[in-house]
Amino acid sequence: MKSTHFISSAATKHRREFEKLYDEYGGRIYGFAMRLSGGDTYLSEEILQITFLRLWEHFEDLRDKNKALNYMFQTARNTFINYCEHETVRFVYTDYILMRQQEADNHDEQQQDAHFLEEYLRDVVAKMPPIRRKVFVMSRYRHLSNKDIANELGISEKTVEVHITLALRELRERLND
Repeated sequence: MKSTHFISSAATKHRREFEKLYDEYGGRIYGFAMRLSGGDTYLSEEILQITFLRLWEHFEDLRDKNKALNYMFQTARNTFINYCEHETVRFVYTDYILMRQQEADNHDEQQQDAHFLEEYLRDVVAKMPPIRRKVFVMSRYRHLSNKDIANELGISEKTVEVHITLALRELRERLND
């Protein structure tokens, strides 16, 4: 029974010593955190809480007030540095994600534009006179030379050149409209 009373008494003494440190130095640590954080009250309160939580975890080793005070200022400083590092990583990651999203959006937009242009060109080519359309398709889509087109269709190379020239002119005119 006495041992329980002793533990309870020791824990109470431990708690009172801790509360005394909090009452004595809490304001100084909070002010230090305010200076570090540029006046951010929320962050300063977080730093204060974390500092005293860590102090509580190591209180047995820090009975000396000077040791405890040094530990608290160092913990507050490290907590602030960790917060800044975390925020920097979060900012860089967010910036990276936004950049990748913009690239993806631009790529999607470019693909849509290319698809629209391709459809438009196919429509213009489909409306060309049959021989001009055939010559253009053989030249631009099948990548045949003018000589091969002329041989396959039984026309002169000069006629092939004229049809390609007229097809390209028609495409340019339609695209400029």
